[in-house]
Amino acid sequence: MPHLGPLPSWSFALGVTTSLFSVLNPISAAAIFASATVGMDPVALRRSARKAALTAGTAMIVFALVGQFIFSFFGFTALAMRFVGGVLVLYRAISMLYGEDPRERSTDDEKAEASLKHPEDFAIIPFGIPLLAGPGTLSTVMGMIAGVTWREYGVVLMAIIANIWLTYLILRKAPAVFGRIGAIGTKVMNKLMGLILAAVAMQFLINGVKALYVEMQQTAPAGVVVSTK
Repeated sequence: MPHLGPLPSWSFALGVTTSLFSVLNPISAAAIFASATVGMDPVALRRSARKAALTAGTAMIVFALVGQFIFSFFGFTALAMRFVGGVLVLYRAISMLYGEDPRERSTDDEKAEASLKHPEDFAIIPFGIPLLAGPGTLSTVMGMIAGVTWREYGVVLMAIIANIWLTYLILRKAPAVFGRIGAIGTKVMNKLMGLILAAVAMQFLINGVKALYVEMQQTAPAGVVVSTK
């Protein structure tokens, strides 16, 4: 369970905020959102953006709040979640760096079904979940709360709220944003987000290896020395 601990550093707060922004990747999501809301009146557009952002934010906060209980109920450890989060986020980062964003992929049947429904129907699913708050996003949140202090826990929650507010603003201005940066700008931003996500994933794995080493030292039988070579 989290403990009180010292005040988090500015670097921790900035790192958490930028990491969540990268995994949410609202710039890429804005391009999809803009194409799905063509011709929508401004009021309905704002309502759809609000629904999508709130859905994603609710999912992230729920996973942040009940993450520790999920660990306990299923017998997971914070260490296991760090490795899982690192692997999932790394997969997402590689997809963004060397291919298309997995969130943009859809079959012809899915596109045909989508064309028959009103864009507002997709504000919760798939825009909120899993377009924004997908497995990579939720595993990142759970990885961030693994083994943190209560103060750091609060910073993570504030970072989630800040990112969801920013995501709402970007989605609300999606047609204008996408019109300004264009397809090339969107691809460039996607690559940059993928690079940051790769660093986040590797940090998760490094922290996991360090914690595993400490755990092995603490649980080593008496008289057995864990080599540091």
